Amino acid sequence: MPLNDGNIDYSRLTRKDFRLEMLLGLGQTAQVYLAKAPNGVNVALKIPRREVRENPQMRERFAQEVSLSISLVHPHLVRGLAGRPTGDGAFLALEYFPEGSLEDRISKAPLAFPDAVRGLQQIGQVVLFLHQRGIIHQDIKPSNIYLKGPDFKLGDLGVAKSRSNPRPLERAGSPFYMAPELFAGEEATEASDTYSFGVLAYELLTGKRPFRAETLDDVTHAHLHLAPPPTSLPRRLDQALRNLLSKDPKQRWSIPQFLQVLASPDQPPPAQSEEKEKPKGLRALFRRRS
Repeated sequence: MPLNDGNIDYSRLTRKDFRLEMLLGLGQTAQVYLAKAPNGVNVALKIPRREVRENPQMRERFAQEVSLSISLVHPHLVRGLAGRPTGDGAFLALEYFPEGSLEDRISKAPLAFPDAVRGLQQIGQVVLFLHQRGIIHQDIKPSNIYLKGPDFKLGDLGVAKSRSNPRPLERAGSPFYMAPELFAGEEATEASDTYSFGVLAYELLTGKRPFRAETLDDVTHAHLHLAPPPTSLPRRLDQALRNLLSKDPKQRWSIPQFLQVLASPDQPPPAQSEEKEKPKGLRALFRRRS
């Protein structure tokens, strides 16, 4: 629901109520500005390009982003403050993160292991929050994750797949983070989001992506056919990471399964069933075969 901080009702604001301060980013579909709300709060103001406002499919995508950003509330989801979905005055005001994105952070140095664990736990929880509401993010990657002190927040719902818009794009996402089945032409599912989360986990825990390539063909081949390189992580965590990156979505681990191992990577897995007492001494040598 729209934010009302006691001083201002954001739901009543129009684009003209925000004072533009500086350009933060220029994308294919929108311009993003640092702007000030009437109460002096800094926001990231997203303004769709003219071609987006005039193209029916692209206009629908932006309208969905406005709707989802404002209606969904989670501690680790970028908060939408105000917006207008269509028309010449279309815009989306989002909370602003002066610390920048996770991509900005890891481009300088890898995360310390405790920070990586905390970030994955937080992003994993918000991805599950979306899935429980029938929403597939489709673009989980460091440049869509923002930092605010100890908190990691997932943003950019522009290509999300929802119950009301089950096919926003034929294929969406960054090739470095896309699941193998998407390269094969299958539709995005919770499992494909899980794979993207797995690539993110590998990158944060090891300091590099599992697959590095120069061309789209090479990236596609790697996701479809190559196993992730070995890591120096604890054996149980290394295996959990590989299970999260399974080529087969039916065999792929779930995010909760991975997060359980991430919380205690050195703890042995629980026994599946109670083993029978093994015969000892000579009884073991001369045990009759059944």
